[in-house]
Amino acid sequence: MKEASVAETITTPETRTSRFWLYAPFVLLAVLALLWSAAWWVIRNRTAAGLDAWLAAEEAAGRRWTCADRGVGGYPFRVEVTCASVSLARGDLKLDAGRLLALAQVYQPRHIIAQLDGPLRVSSAGLQGEARWTLLEASFRTAAEGLQRISLFADAPSLAFKANGVDIAASGRSLEAHLRPDPSRFGPEGAFDVAAKALGTRVPALDPVLGGPEPADITLDAVVSQGRGVAGRPLPEELERWRQAGGKVDLALLGITKGPRRLETRGELRLDEGRRVAGRVEISAAGLEGLLETLTGGRAGSRLLGSLLSPPRQSSPGGQPGLAQLPPIALNEGRVFLGPFQVPGVRLAPLY
Repeated sequence: MKEASVAETITTPETRTSRFWLYAPFVLLAVLALLWSAAWWVIRNRTAAGLDAWLAAEEAAGRRWTCADRGVGGYPFRVEVTCASVSLARGDLKLDAGRLLALAQVYQPRHIIAQLDGPLRVSSAGLQGEARWTLLEASFRTAAEGLQRISLFADAPSLAFKANGVDIAASGRSLEAHLRPDPSRFGPEGAFDVAAKALGTRVPALDPVLGGPEPADITLDAVVSQGRGVAGRPLPEELERWRQAGGKVDLALLGITKGPRRLETRGELRLDEGRRVAGRVEISAAGLEGLLETLTGGRAGSRLLGSLLSPPRQSSPGGQPGLAQLPPIALNEGRVFLGPFQVPGVRLAPLY
């Protein structure tokens, strides 16, 4: 009897110790879950408060945003903000769109991904329109020093607008665009890099000018200076601020491929004191003989310009005809010059 009691006395602490380590991981997991839940709710409440403060600041600036049936969720690893629909009103400008979902991972709060359902309806003085798509996604990356990159992707976008009695329609297979501060020019010039690609683009109003109904693939690579300071003003005010600051667009490449016709444009554009587009661009093209006839008023003018195409055509990979250098296009005081010749009957109107 004494030996048994001694054995029990010896083994009881070991049994209690083994049970403690058996349950300890579950207790620790429960504590961590409670702490994580509390932290997520703090982040969630700060997000909601930040949205309220931003909406109040926007309304004070004259921009009234509406987020119908706003919800903030995403537990446990991300924060999601949803709106059944979104709208913006500023003066006579009104924009309305469908459901908005914006989310960020808790461990990457400076990377926001958003999805917007269409259609987007726009109405203003002299402007009525609608934009549609099957998918619209945007990505925003920021850092302590400010914006790093904005990216946009749209699948099957289409536009239908009426501006001052003129109907404008366009559609495409896809659209991709990116914007970021230019690493070397943002400090002194407030410059932004812009890159965009639109595939399968159709603009029926331009088909007679460009000579065919084929869809076009469009590529843009440019640097826009004096982009810093954009504050959501009405577009005419933003353009005037940009013009007065000496803003310009440096076109590294604007490329258009439409059936057998190809065009590449490089140069510099700005706004003059008359609020018209001004600058100079260099163009290389293939298959645009019909366009030259349109610009010069007939085959005689086309042959004259053809004599100016001194550089020979270069063969491109794949056996396609290469591009020939066209005379430079200069935009000056609303007039358009093709080489030394002014294009007859063409005058550029002020943008605003």
